[in-house]
Parts: sequence; C-alpha cells; structure tokens
Amino acid sequence: MSKFKEALNNPKIPYLIWEIACIHEGDFEYLTKLVDEKKKKKSCDAIKYHVLIDINSHMTKSHEGYELVTNLMLPQEEWLSIIKKTKSNNFEVIVLVDELKSIDFVKDNLNFIDAVELHAVALNNIEMLDKVKELQIPIILGIGGSEIGDIEFAINYLNRKDILLMHGFQNYPTKYEYINFNKLVRIKDKFNLPVGYADHTVWDNKDNELITLAGFMTGANFIEKHVTLELGKKRVDFNSAISIDMLSNIKKKMELLNKTKGNGNLKINEYEKIYARNGPMKFTIVANRDLKKGQIIKKEDITFRRTGEKNTIKQRDYLKLIGKKVKKDILKMGLVNWGNVGK
Repeated sequence: MSKFKEALNNPKIPYLIWEIACIHEGDFEYLTKLVDEKKKKKSCDAIKYHVLIDINSHMTKSHEGYELVTNLMLPQEEWLSIIKKTKSNNFEVIVLVDELKSIDFVKDNLNFIDAVELHAVALNNIEMLDKVKELQIPIILGIGGSEIGDIEFAINYLNRKDILLMHGFQNYPTKYEYINFNKLVRIKDKFNLPVGYADHTVWDNKDNELITLAGFMTGANFIEKHVTLELGKKRVDFNSAISIDMLSNIKKKMELLNKTKGNGNLKINEYEKIYARNGPMKFTIVANRDLKKGQIIKKEDITFRRTGEKNTIKQRDYLKLIGKKVKKDILKMGLVNWGNVGK
C-alpha cells in the first residue's frame, strides 16, 4: 500500500507534498534538475505535477492566459519520463488535472501514479468528474474558492470513500484571515473525510513555516508546498515557492509535532496518572480538626491539602462526605476517605 493511502486512512500519519506547479516554465531540463536536487534530501513524501496535455480542452484561445499556458506545456513523453524518474527516486507521484486528456494520461499510466487531484477550477465539471471517478487510485479534490454546495456535489457525484479534500488557494498578497483554518476543521467534520492544506504563504514571509505548520496542527495531515531551486527568483508560481532546505525543515517539524498530537483518547495516560494522584501531587481531603468516631461531618470539619501521601478519595467527592459518620478517629490534617468515613 502506498503511503498516500495509509495517510488517507490514518490521520496520525503526516504526509508532505511538493507542488511543482508551473515553476519549470515548460523547461524539461529545469524540471529534471528539480527532481535530481530533490533526490539528495528526503524532504517530502510525494511530488505533484500539474499535467496539461490539451490546451484547447482547458481554455479558449480568447483567454488572456492562452499563450502563456501554451508555453508552459510539456509533451506527454517528457511527463512520463519525469514521473518514472520520480518513482525511481522513491517519491510518490500525484498528478493534478484540469482537462480531459490529462485524465486519459493518468489512466494510461496508473502504475506510476499514486493519486490524482481534480483542480478546484473544475470541481463541478461533470465531464471530468465522470472520468476521474473511474480511476482506480485515490482522488484529491481541490476545494479552494468553492462553496459548501460545490464540495458536497462533487463528493456525492463521485460516491467514493478514498477522497482527500485539499484546502487552500493562491492570493497575493497573502492575508492570513483568508486561510480560515476553522473552516478547514468544520469541513473535515461535515464530510467526515480527511483534509489537506495547500499553503501559499509568500516565500519571504518570516512566518511562512509557522503558518504552514499551523495548518498541520489544525487537523490537516496532508500538507502541500511550492518549491523552487532559486529562492525569490521571478518565475511562474515563484511567489509561494520555498527552497528544498526549507521544505526539509518543515518535514522534520511535522514529524516532531506529530508526536504531540496523541490519539485523542480522553482517558488519562500512565504518565498523567502519576500527576493525578490525590495527596502527593493534587490537593486531597483532610480533617480540618480532630474528628472523633461517630461524629457527623460538617463542611467546616474537612478541607484540602497536599500531604505527600496518596489518598484513595477524589477531590470531587468532598460534598459527598458532608453528613456522613466518622467510623474511626481522624487526627487533624489526617486523610479523610471512605476507609474512615461511612458511605
């Protein structure tokens, strides 16, 4: 089983995605260099490629970005070559699709691809949903800029259990209040599906790492970051692209922070039980004066102290002792419990 599938089924597993986007600018040599640099450091779990095969099924010629996007494209054989190279370097592969022929490409090369992502711009594109639905690999739904109704429609239409909802979108300049991590939490609870966070904090923001890790700690065990070879150099999608070293550092901190999450069990663990002991650590119930056998306990007869001794009664049973009869003498500051007071 791929690590992606494991993380999809187990929110305790942190999973870091390197988003290539269009930083390559249609230059296969640059893209190859990126992957080769990546091999030197195990700084993520998967690399995500935005594969565009047919520009004309993606946008009309009248679109202002038609010429630019056309120049960013790579032929299918180069995409397959870089994907195979990625797999040989022991990284998983995610392919982002937003046109029909790119989905056909994924279908033809399923052995090399671990998950497919439907871009947020095509979330309710029925033609694409129909094709993606048939792919026998997990599906990521980009949900940035999508209304709850849009998300619900796509989930219901796909009728699949292996879905990841990827929260996040590009905005310049980055405004933290637009991220809305509380929305991420509510979406996770509403649809009972795992969520991811695609961070687009500006590369030179001193809080870049902090914001990214905040998404992880909010509940997104899948984190996605843009990466570049030359930090800050103006290229397509450079604004939110960090260095490989920065990505590696985020991965290490995700693994560290993951240890603090625990399993969410409401029962206290063995280490907490030591702290929970009444008497040695916590205040416990003691006699506020000498108490004689047969005496009826009044509120002023008992109080709380840390004694250094372990008591068997809980603090919350204090009121239950009022009106009960003392079974044997208790000295002032002596422990009061059901052993010397009748129930």
